Amino acid sequence: MKLKKYYLFVFLLSIILLIFISSSLPLLSYQEARRAIIIQETFLFKNLIPTFNGEPYLTKPPLHTYLSLPFFALGKFLGKEIFFLRLVSFLSYFILILSLYFILKRDLWKTFLITLLLFSSYRFLSFIYRIDLEPLFIALVSLNIFFLINYLEAPSSKKAFFFFLTLALAFMVRGPLHFLFFPAFLGYAFLYRERSLLKLLFFIPGWLLFLILVLPFYLMGYLKFGASVFYEFLYIDLRERIGASQRDPFYYYFKALFFNFFPYLLLILFKTKKLWLNLAELKEKPFLKFFLFIIFIPLFILSFTGEKFDKYLLFLYPFLAIILAEVLGYLYSARFLLSLALGLYFINFLALIFSLLWSLGDLKNTVTLWQRNLDPKKSYVFYEEIQPLALYLLKRPVKVILREEKLRMYPGPETLLLSPKEIVPKKPVLILPDPYKKQKFWYIYLN
Repeated sequence: MKLKKYYLFVFLLSIILLIFISSSLPLLSYQEARRAIIIQETFLFKNLIPTFNGEPYLTKPPLHTYLSLPFFALGKFLGKEIFFLRLVSFLSYFILILSLYFILKRDLWKTFLITLLLFSSYRFLSFIYRIDLEPLFIALVSLNIFFLINYLEAPSSKKAFFFFLTLALAFMVRGPLHFLFFPAFLGYAFLYRERSLLKLLFFIPGWLLFLILVLPFYLMGYLKFGASVFYEFLYIDLRERIGASQRDPFYYYFKALFFNFFPYLLLILFKTKKLWLNLAELKEKPFLKFFLFIIFIPLFILSFTGEKFDKYLLFLYPFLAIILAEVLGYLYSARFLLSLALGLYFINFLALIFSLLWSLGDLKNTVTLWQRNLDPKKSYVFYEEIQPLALYLLKRPVKVILREEKLRMYPGPETLLLSPKEIVPKKPVLILPDPYKKQKFWYIYLN
């Protein structure tokens, strides 16, 4: 017991260190800057519908933005907006761990083991400090599955409403990705004759609650801006990624899952014989078959998409970690598993810190260059594309010129033009390196 408490203390200390390091991180990528801009504009201009560069942003639902607003306000007051926005992700992972604790019937040490399994995945851990949708989505999906399990154990209308509430909240973070669970739910219900699960899936008052929470935002966006406002979601996020001409291999997601949990899968392979002998007993483990369904059916469906991104799998990771913990628990001692998982976590933790520190010096210098050379009091326009760091620093929408013939109007005597390429025969007054894309420069012109 003393050893377990020591491990827990060391783990918590490392997370506190990660929070401390994240307090000094600038915006790390185009994606982070884009997400921060949406939150900043929603806060500064008091928008009900989030905007990006002054244009309505309905590509992703607004819940992450709304929940980030008080963090942004507090960060603005203390001069630490970016750090406070990162806290949303840290708190989301805390909610995830709490939901796992309740799924596992308040078994602290099994929850700790599963947390170590998750955090020894570099990809999963790297989202803990990012300004991103994924941590909040993962947390809400895990809560949603907790309420589903809670309902299956003792069905009631109250529990059903909690299931649909968290289903709607997860939807309002990143859309319908977790609806991939529904074929798994149906398959499990029919195969194992789970009538209570079928009853839940066709619970009309629950679906009405879902619609009440989800529809008003989209209806408001449609009535105010028309159908064109959904173009990016329908034709880029859905059509292009599902039916992309350049298709990633079918096994892409299986490979991603395998490499993120490789050490633990290897441990299972070492004891295949023992696993086979205990298979009948493992099958009787509560909800183990259910977790297998909700992992592999969504994984199989996602594998048919064209353009693939391994972050789309992250919401499945907690349930795979539960399965691995249960299986490994039959094959190895708890002390061995905790020691190994903590060791792998620390290797992962150190790799993450090293990669951050390795790139941080150049990134901070480049970000400082942009901060020093952009004056929010001056007028700016972009040519062809938006530089998100510049947009975040200027704290206001900036016009974008897409056609070359309009360049003759800019830059005016008091307007600076930011271009990702040289414009002949004009001479730039300043050239700044792009902080996120190597070998890319931005040219600033003035008449």
